Amino acid sequence: MAHRAKRLTTEVGFPISCIGVTLGNEVVLGGGGGPGRSGVKNKLAVYSIDSAGLELKKVSEAILSSEEDAPTCLAVHPNEKIVVSSINTCKDAIQKGNNSNCRVFELSKKSIKAAGKAAKTICSTSDYDYQKCIAIDALGKLVAGGSTDGTLAVVQYPSLRQAFPYVEAAGEVNDVDFNASGKWLAVVTDSELKVVSTKDGSLVQNIDGPHTASGQPAVFRFAKFGAGNKSKLKSGTELKNVLYTVLNTKSRKLAYIAMWDTKKWSRIATRPVCQSAITTFALSPSGKLLAVATASLQIAICDAHTLKVLMRIPAAHSFAITALAFDRDDKHLISGSADETCQVLKLPETWPNAFDNVADLVMANLQAVIITIVLLIAILVALLVRG
Repeated sequence: MAHRAKRLTTEVGFPISCIGVTLGNEVVLGGGGGPGRSGVKNKLAVYSIDSAGLELKKVSEAILSSEEDAPTCLAVHPNEKIVVSSINTCKDAIQKGNNSNCRVFELSKKSIKAAGKAAKTICSTSDYDYQKCIAIDALGKLVAGGSTDGTLAVVQYPSLRQAFPYVEAAGEVNDVDFNASGKWLAVVTDSELKVVSTKDGSLVQNIDGPHTASGQPAVFRFAKFGAGNKSKLKSGTELKNVLYTVLNTKSRKLAYIAMWDTKKWSRIATRPVCQSAITTFALSPSGKLLAVATASLQIAICDAHTLKVLMRIPAAHSFAITALAFDRDDKHLISGSADETCQVLKLPETWPNAFDNVADLVMANLQAVIITIVLLIAILVALLVRG
């Protein structure tokens, strides 16, 4: 429940655009002010979590060039102390087609250092385009990135050579994710969900015309394959054979999570989770929990088996929530914001019951409830005066 949740917010001094968690449960933050002379430095920084006080303690940081963009997305390697991040180069290089945006960084106890060569994973020669999302497969052999220019790039690690030619998407790529085996890759745009083979980029499945269970038009925002070796839904479907998609209605007044059976490519369930557009989405390493953040600055945590909302955190940050990540043990949820803060939320060992969830919903919409009550009282008084 929101009022029982233990959390601590830490000022980090730069707008956060992306978050990752290492094998050692350290938090990697990326962000900054971008190119120019804003005075806000572009950084990658590593923090440890003090579990007792939930305080973030800086371990190391890399201050990046002010002539280049801030990190726009990052992924932590599953087996090595490596982070792969997309950072646009300077405007002149981009316009000449030399945007070596895909960078590899090595993490040590005291430093973050560039490792190996950078690679180009964006086709566009416009400095307005950038790589919006990134993922590394479970074996750590492939890196996928989706860009605002509508292209998907997949490169081999550590060589960063193209695994297969660019794949054209139906629009700006919102999210990418590998399935557990690494054989499939989900690619999401507003109007289309593609699943392609990681062998050659060939199409495995295509779902377009996103809509809610009632048929209301929507847009795809995120997609994540389920995790967990033996965990199953009540229907018997294994979580590793589930694909979660986030649907925002075109009115942006409701947001849903849908579950798909990737064996039959049928929709298992669709459930409303928020009354505002979802802006970021995360799946816990165990595959048991989902987390979303919304345009109304709320964070919600859901049961990955049922899509039931377990907890809501209203007003989690003071400005846009840009990134979410669970730690490796499902004990903490880390959120980052453009307000230059990072918040650590301690997850409960047992989850609130249905009554608590109703109370959370009321708290999340308290302002609207108060305004409604005041208006009803005003109407009642007016009627009594007239009568």
